Amino acid sequence: MRPRFVRRVAALIFALAVVICAYGQSASSQIMGPQRNKTSPWGGESPMSAMGGGGFDGQSYMMVQPQVGTILPDDNSIDENEYLIGAGDVFFITAVESPSIRYTAAVDQNGRAYVPNVGLINIGKISYAEAKKAISKHISARLKNPSEIYVALVQTKKATVSFTGQISAPGSYELPGSTRLLDAIKTANGNGLPHPSEADLRRVQCVGSGDSVTAYYDLLAYLYKGDVTQNPYVYPGDRIRISPTTDKVFISGAAMSPPSGHYPLKTGETLGEFLSMFTLDNTADLDAIIVYRSSDDSRKTVPASTKADYVLNDLDAITVPVKRNYSGVYTASVMGEIASPGHYPIVENTTTARQLIDMAGGVKASGFMDQAAIVRPIRALPDRFSNGASQMSVVRPERGSAVAVASTSRDYAVIRLVLYNADNVILEPQDQIIIPKKDSFVYISGSVRSPGAYLFLPGKDSRYYVTQAGGFSRNADRSNVQVYLKYGDAVQGIEPRCVEPGSVIVVPSSVQNKFLTQVLLPIISTLATTIGVGLAIYNSR
Repeated sequence: MRPRFVRRVAALIFALAVVICAYGQSASSQIMGPQRNKTSPWGGESPMSAMGGGGFDGQSYMMVQPQVGTILPDDNSIDENEYLIGAGDVFFITAVESPSIRYTAAVDQNGRAYVPNVGLINIGKISYAEAKKAISKHISARLKNPSEIYVALVQTKKATVSFTGQISAPGSYELPGSTRLLDAIKTANGNGLPHPSEADLRRVQCVGSGDSVTAYYDLLAYLYKGDVTQNPYVYPGDRIRISPTTDKVFISGAAMSPPSGHYPLKTGETLGEFLSMFTLDNTADLDAIIVYRSSDDSRKTVPASTKADYVLNDLDAITVPVKRNYSGVYTASVMGEIASPGHYPIVENTTTARQLIDMAGGVKASGFMDQAAIVRPIRALPDRFSNGASQMSVVRPERGSAVAVASTSRDYAVIRLVLYNADNVILEPQDQIIIPKKDSFVYISGSVRSPGAYLFLPGKDSRYYVTQAGGFSRNADRSNVQVYLKYGDAVQGIEPRCVEPGSVIVVPSSVQNKFLTQVLLPIISTLATTIGVGLAIYNSR
């Protein structure tokens, strides 16, 4: 039974194979049509005889499709006028009027592309745009009837490029042919550019394979001036060298991008040419640029009219000053019971607190202007204060510790507008005006018998509210009662005699009570537990 069954299965498979082959040939003839004497879009002749000059010899040809999985790189990722064709680039070619005429053509090491039944086309080391024109012209010239030729790059070459000089990992790298110089250098430098103070990125040397001409590129001109010609595509066999920065110039002041620092200097470069690479702040005084020359220890102020002629030297230092008496525009904020809270522009040394409140629509009816205040971040203290904190702690420990804390934390100054008049207080950048809400209560917490909120009565001090709260508890530190007002993230301490609406009164625990509850009682509890466990063990025995 088994041999007969196997023979039947084999016969069935053979019959299916014959049917599939017959159907495939029939389908192929329907798609491609007869290979001879077929009426085509070019006329009554077959496409094989439609070419003049013996381009087609009448033999059958195959419809060639692009490779599966390739991605068209000409979808805005490649500049047709800059990308140079080389070995490994593959084109897809078709005649628009004849869907049955399709080819793929790969470029060889000699820069030639072979198009089946057409011949060789020399397109090596010319731009992608020129290569498309050359292929279209070559094929169109062999057609009897005009036809639009579609040419597209379906696969890009690989480029082996070598790097030497000021780069973290010199050597040879195989990169996609669509890689530009900047990205190639990043690849060989740990995905980042070397610092221009050490590597001369303004004179990157590039020697092509077999070329005797050396090209130099200014990558900083590409980065900061947008000059795309200074960031070309790499080409197979390129040898790239980044030299150390020898001549350099230091720039500081009102330079936004690139930031202040040392940058390479080109031979014979003028101040105007060098500054063209930088984006300067609108506060920059271009008529008073200062150049310090280290070679002769001189200082010169260069006006804008002569900067194009002033030649820089190695180790010059350029300072771009800010215009004199320039009122910068900054921001401050107003929060709380205000019509339109938020951040608003202020003019430095000019805008008052009253003007900002009016700019924000004025105070709401629920706002309490008597407690309105400016919360101003304390500026960073000089190093000498923090460095001297330990010395000051010998004489005045509270002063030394306060300075140390202020230099490392975010402290605030609270300026009460009722004391200084909102019309006279000049705002500073990052100031925040807080308009509190009207409050009818005083809040008391800590070591009192009944903490909570109590109705505010004018003229009453903290002792009155402690009495209202049932008096001090037994563990209260009666000599250290604190009264606070809260302004956003800032808290201001006020005199216990001057309690205001919304004040928070805090009665801390005494030091003795803290020692009793936090130190002595835990020790006694631990000892008691230990003794109890010991007695239990003793009794069990």
